[in-house]
Amino acid sequence: MADDGTMEAFQALHRDLTAVADSLKEDREGRGRDALEELPDHPLLGVVADKFQRLLEKPAKRQESRDSVLSGNVRIDGEEWSLNRDFQEIILQVADNLDLDEIEATRLALQAEEEEEKLSRPRTECAIIRFHQQRKYLLSCMLVLLELLKEADELLADDNGDSLERLTVYVDSNIFRGNTPAQPRFVPACAATLADIRAWLQRLSEQMNGAAILGRATDPQIQETYEFTYISLMQQHETLAVILCYAIERQRAQENDFVDFLRDFKRATRYDYSIVHLVPVLGTYITTFGSTEGSSSVEQARRLNAIVCQQPETAAGTLPFLDAAVKCWWIAEYSGWYMEDAAGSGLTDIDLDQEDMQRSKQFTEALKDGAFDFLLTVILDVKITEWQDPFQAKLRGWVQKRTPTLPPDTVPFSAQLQGRIMAKMEMLVDAFISNMPDVLRKLKIEEDEQRQAGQRQHQDIDLERFLLLIAYSYEGRPGAADAFWADPESNLAGFLQWASRRTTTPLQTAFCEMLQCLSDDSESATYAHEFLLDEGHQIRRPSSITWAHILKELEYYVNNARAKPSGGQAPIPRGAKFDSERVESETEVLMLQEAYLRLIAKLTSQSETCRYYLLQLPSDILVKLLLKAISSAVGHQIRGHAFRALSGLMTQKGPGQGQMMWTLIESCFTGRFVSPAMSARNQASTANSSTQSSFMEVMFQEMSPNFDDLSSFIQFLTVMTTLPDGVGPLNDALPYPENLGASTRTRPGIEPYIDFVLGHIFSMRIPESRDIMQQRALRYHCLDFALACISSFNEDLIVFSNESNINVDSAIQTKDLETYVSLHPFARVMEWMYDSKFMKGILDTIHQNSSDIGKAAPDSPLILGVLRAVELLSKGLDLQATFLNLVRPIMKPQNRVQSRSSYTPTSNGAFPSIEDGLLTSLTLVSDLGGYCGIGHPTVTMASLKLLEKMSTSSRVISAWQSGSITQTHRNRAIIALEEHGDAQAIAGAFTTELTSPLDFRQEADSPDYQIKLYILDFLYSCLKANPDRPTIAHLLLGFHCSVKTLGIEPGSTFDQGLALFHSLLPIVIEVPANNGDGVMLRWLVALKYKVMRIFKLLWSSPLSASLILGELRDNDFLFHILSQGLVTQQSLIWDGQEANGPDFFTSPAAQGFVDHLSIRAMALEYIAHELCSVAQGQMPALKRRIFDALGGQIVIEGMESIPVPSVFEFHNSLPQEDLFVAPPPEFHTFRELDLRACLEEDDDSNPVYNLSKVQEILLLKRSENNKSGQVVRQKDVDRMDTEEQTMLSYVSYLNRLTQTRAYSLKILRAWAGLLMVMTDCNDFTGTHKVSFILQTLQATLPGLEVYGSEKPDPALELAKLAKVFLFKLDFTAMSSVDKHSGAVESLISDKLFQLFHICLDAIAKWVGSQELRAIYYSLCYRYLAGVLDHSQGAQSGLRRTTQIIQSFGEKLLNVVCDDAFGGEPQCQSAALVLLATLVQLGRKEGDFYVVEALNKLNFIGILVDSLRDVLQEWNTINRSGNPDRQNYLNSKLVLLLQLCQTGQGAKYVLHANLLRVVEQSRLFEVDPELQVDPLDTRALEEHYLLLVKVAQIISVAIVSRGAHNILQGRRFLADHRMLVTHVLKRSAGIGAGTGKANVTLTERVDDLAEAFMIMIAATGFVEFENQTFTEDPRSAPMLFH
Repeated sequence: MADDGTMEAFQALHRDLTAVADSLKEDREGRGRDALEELPDHPLLGVVADKFQRLLEKPAKRQESRDSVLSGNVRIDGEEWSLNRDFQEIILQVADNLDLDEIEATRLALQAEEEEEKLSRPRTECAIIRFHQQRKYLLSCMLVLLELLKEADELLADDNGDSLERLTVYVDSNIFRGNTPAQPRFVPACAATLADIRAWLQRLSEQMNGAAILGRATDPQIQETYEFTYISLMQQHETLAVILCYAIERQRAQENDFVDFLRDFKRATRYDYSIVHLVPVLGTYITTFGSTEGSSSVEQARRLNAIVCQQPETAAGTLPFLDAAVKCWWIAEYSGWYMEDAAGSGLTDIDLDQEDMQRSKQFTEALKDGAFDFLLTVILDVKITEWQDPFQAKLRGWVQKRTPTLPPDTVPFSAQLQGRIMAKMEMLVDAFISNMPDVLRKLKIEEDEQRQAGQRQHQDIDLERFLLLIAYSYEGRPGAADAFWADPESNLAGFLQWASRRTTTPLQTAFCEMLQCLSDDSESATYAHEFLLDEGHQIRRPSSITWAHILKELEYYVNNARAKPSGGQAPIPRGAKFDSERVESETEVLMLQEAYLRLIAKLTSQSETCRYYLLQLPSDILVKLLLKAISSAVGHQIRGHAFRALSGLMTQKGPGQGQMMWTLIESCFTGRFVSPAMSARNQASTANSSTQSSFMEVMFQEMSPNFDDLSSFIQFLTVMTTLPDGVGPLNDALPYPENLGASTRTRPGIEPYIDFVLGHIFSMRIPESRDIMQQRALRYHCLDFALACISSFNEDLIVFSNESNINVDSAIQTKDLETYVSLHPFARVMEWMYDSKFMKGILDTIHQNSSDIGKAAPDSPLILGVLRAVELLSKGLDLQATFLNLVRPIMKPQNRVQSRSSYTPTSNGAFPSIEDGLLTSLTLVSDLGGYCGIGHPTVTMASLKLLEKMSTSSRVISAWQSGSITQTHRNRAIIALEEHGDAQAIAGAFTTELTSPLDFRQEADSPDYQIKLYILDFLYSCLKANPDRPTIAHLLLGFHCSVKTLGIEPGSTFDQGLALFHSLLPIVIEVPANNGDGVMLRWLVALKYKVMRIFKLLWSSPLSASLILGELRDNDFLFHILSQGLVTQQSLIWDGQEANGPDFFTSPAAQGFVDHLSIRAMALEYIAHELCSVAQGQMPALKRRIFDALGGQIVIEGMESIPVPSVFEFHNSLPQEDLFVAPPPEFHTFRELDLRACLEEDDDSNPVYNLSKVQEILLLKRSENNKSGQVVRQKDVDRMDTEEQTMLSYVSYLNRLTQTRAYSLKILRAWAGLLMVMTDCNDFTGTHKVSFILQTLQATLPGLEVYGSEKPDPALELAKLAKVFLFKLDFTAMSSVDKHSGAVESLISDKLFQLFHICLDAIAKWVGSQELRAIYYSLCYRYLAGVLDHSQGAQSGLRRTTQIIQSFGEKLLNVVCDDAFGGEPQCQSAALVLLATLVQLGRKEGDFYVVEALNKLNFIGILVDSLRDVLQEWNTINRSGNPDRQNYLNSKLVLLLQLCQTGQGAKYVLHANLLRVVEQSRLFEVDPELQVDPLDTRALEEHYLLLVKVAQIISVAIVSRGAHNILQGRRFLADHRMLVTHVLKRSAGIGAGTGKANVTLTERVDDLAEAFMIMIAATGFVEFENQTFTEDPRSAPMLFH
């Protein structure tokens, strides 16, 4: 069924609304405002307006509709449908699940057809998903619209323009129902819908309980449907609650709405999600109707006050803390009416003081009933994450006494709800502090009195709750927290001053927690730091919380703990000097010390001023105090916080600070800071071991069981192993001193720490943990540490030391390169990558339950752990070759012995490679593929990158395809993916990502776009690594993969056109490459380029070519790319820049230019492949259509033809490379820099420079100069900076120029190949064929003329093309008497002559390679042969040809002669043939210019002399079968024959001692049957052939010379009388034997006999012989006289 488009409309609208919101964040006054003003004109707003007005209304089930469905015939949107029983069952299930009208359920089930294919789920489930997704998008669009409306109101407040008011009109009309009085008001309707959702959720829970009783709850399908419905309804309830808040703020609520809400809210019997969702609604109602900030009057507020504060009904099961919270919140804001100058302060006839006392009493009673308890619980619940915070959990256990915890199945709360709740809590906090200061003071006084009275067990801690309420309301919201710091005279700032004075221990704890939560950015943290400075607060009493106070208490606590011999906590004695009046419990003191350390950690991590202050304290008091705490028996809580404080101090550390801290940490872990009591204990327990090593062992042992210790310690190590700012991008320094631990260990460095983290914690401790949250967090921290260790290693330094002219040892910050390699933590971490337990831990981290992944937040330890595991494997695979080949050989001799300690184990090295470890997991490929489409772009991209590396690894490919020698097996990865349907799910996820709309606002920065690129890169790499065998890429694309073949299964997604492959087609066919103004966009071109190269691999591989070409053909792919102008189009504007001049190649836009060139080349290659396939497949109609399209007209049946650029217009679209050429810049500092080490190959094997490596080499060179000891002047530094930028720009320019030249050549080659295919496939004859060749020549000659002598590579391609066409040309067809045909023939003659002239010009310039000149020679030969053979008496053509040859003079012949004897065989043959043709032309014209020139160049003499070894050369060629050498020798003999046919030529040949040379070759001395095995007929034939050729040359020379060389001829015959006699006899049939004669051999003998007879006749040899024998005085008759 065709979709009604509602879902797609909401999705598109939501996407566009989000884009407007993002624009406002990026450019509020400019682009964002413009987008907001244009928003009311959005067409989709009109489409969905009626949906907004109906909110979430849905028709309930009806018996009439049910009967209609069961009848089997229904009418949907005017269309009749027949339903079978199975589909009726699906409809009824959908209707029952959704309580939906059966007709609507039918529509939903029909629309879910596409989702069934895409999601691979049952139709029922897909229909339910579609229903809830549509509701979700509807509510999301409403919410974003309301957020944008708020932005519009704020902009309107600063501007009098009315353009933004149109959005207000739309929202009021269509969301808030302002113009629809017939409908219920929005607020009551919204409240009713919320109640309906709660009732639905209740029914759902009851259904699942019933299913559990019946034993059906474990059914996966039922469970998934329940879970999805439950989560969806929860989210809808939450979003609707936030929308209700906006409606109340916009004064759409009435007084009775508030009263109804309070009644329902207070009647709740269970603290669950619904209460939390309604808290911001409560706050909004209170602000609107009870606060001076709202829209009510004091009279209305007083009327409502009586209702709110009335005595609550004591209904059974109600929650008293809800009523208490309502009263507390209401009174705090309502009291503002009676402040000075407020409306209520001037009321008469009432006792304001009495009412004030009454409100204070009610407020205090509400606190006692759990108001703050509940509100603080709500804040903590909405912010709960997977990250465990033991201290916060401890605080929660301390302050949460009345409110229960949320049910475990509660769905995590959204950021919108959190923001709403926190914003409302701000109002409460401000109201309480500003409106009820007396109550605040009273709370503090009562607490002090209770503590002095020793009532700690029953002490009220509502003030502490309030401070924590402030803390967690403002945490993570520095903008809101600025209210405490911006105005020192404000109530909030005064509250901080007051709260910090004369505080009890619990209040100090809460205050420190509040202060650190108010310090979430640099500015706020600096304010907090200044607040704690003594000198900034002279008005404060000595007992105020300051840095001095904090450090003093910490020091006392740590020293007291160090003095204790046991591991227990150290309480502060009652009589402590610094506060003798306080009585504190051990737990309270411990929490306070933790709060101090948390405050230090937060402020130091955020504020540079604070870090500097604390690090500069005398004698490093804080750092040493923290190290003493770590070394002492202070408990794991304090140790963990101490590590975090150290991490904060090392934030943005400098190199010196990092080195110093490592030294101190090493000292700490080797016992320097250990207390005497603990030292004695350690020595007693490790009497037989090394003392310093034992301290480290004991500390590791103590930390191992404690999660907080481990997580904070690993995070601290990660901070310390991260290189300081300023070291990158070279990363040529170690993060710690080179001698770290040298006195206590065999090898300096941090290997024990690495072994503890990766070997003990990750490989041993974590698998034993039963707390899944702790397990996930620790895995993430361990992997983050490992990744930090290897990411800081720069393998390029090793390459540069071997391949560049830079002294890397002296240029890097480490002592030398060997020290850097051997001490860097990279090596130790890489060793653990080959450990079986460590690898299993990584694979377990990646293998997660899909439902857990789906519910996890992007910043959860689960998602981050998976991300780090995948990134670590990818990085390890990248660096593996360097490690195995270069680093490990250095490390092996220095490796320490296998450790026996379980706390510092060593790697077992179970795997020879990382790939072997990966192959132990059968689910890894499925896991990685499954992370696509989960909503976490970073994980998706990292997983695709790892998949790409695995699929291109030769080791992995070999393992996947391994089998026995005699039997091959299917790819194991394919089998694993097919086993549980993972391939279909992954392909569906890929399809969803690839078909998701492009973001034209973020463009290439959009995560969706980047995921598309990663998917395409993975598919391409996988196919490229193994193109001729089925791979997982083929499987995902939709093919059925056998052992060595691909297929398309009937009924499969590929067969239906729904496979992943089909999602690639629209990217090329439909996605534009430019914007509306015709400007080419690099990011769109890149997307099309990556798809095209996948297609190219598929159509080029024999494995898939036939399938792919057929599928592309079915989709008219060829005609689409022709209509897009990919063959000839060449845009000039790229990303707003003109493609002209060298500067263009230094801009990012140039990459799009290069990619587009590659696309054009691939398009031409495809057309050639397709045309071949069509021709071979005997499809004449399609072939005719293709030829028409290539000729410029796409013919569509029943429609007008579409004009497109013709393939013959190609030359005009070639990039003009000369426009980009620039001379190299001059360098001084980097003049002799060797950048060859930076060269890499791009996707098409073009050599390009890696710019990152170039930058590294430049930095190394600069460092080398700086360390040379020479004084560097400032102007030299400035010049060096300039040269660096120039070098980087120039290298970038060279890369683009290289690629442009390469792709331009590929385009030219592909175009030439296409025309060759057209030549072979066309059905043209006669003049049509001539016309086709003429078109080709017209397209080819301009390019050949441009490139002919200047650019040999392009010229070679065009010359090859011209050669094909010229040799295809039938000169006999160019003699038509038809007038039109005669004109065409005349034109083609001119073009051929132009081609001939171009070739001669190029030859004369000695251009290009011998291969190119050989083609030029062939072209000239073919032209001359045509002129000679088909001139039909027209002497003008011959004369013109002769004249042009003479015009080039001897320089032309000099090149030809040189190639004839000094080139490759092919070139030699072509040159000799051309010379022979030139001689023939001269003979026909009676012009012996060429012969004379050849003689002048001594070429004839050399040519004749080369016959001296002709027999040996001939035999060698025949034995080797080298056709090129055979052609060369034949050409040489032909040229001699041609020369001898002219009188002058014969003279020069004979004068060059032809007969003497032939005699020396001994060719005619021996009978062939004696020299060659007579049984080898072929050899005998070849020998006779040589005799014939040479004999013909001699006979023709003698004939041509007449009487001048008769004596030489007679002497030759006389000398070879026996051979002549033998040949003549055999030719006459005498002595040939009685067997069957070989025809070819007989012909050869006859030809030789004929040549001898010519010589005999020409020389009068017989008469001369007779005269000699008879001594006849009469002279013999002469042939010549």
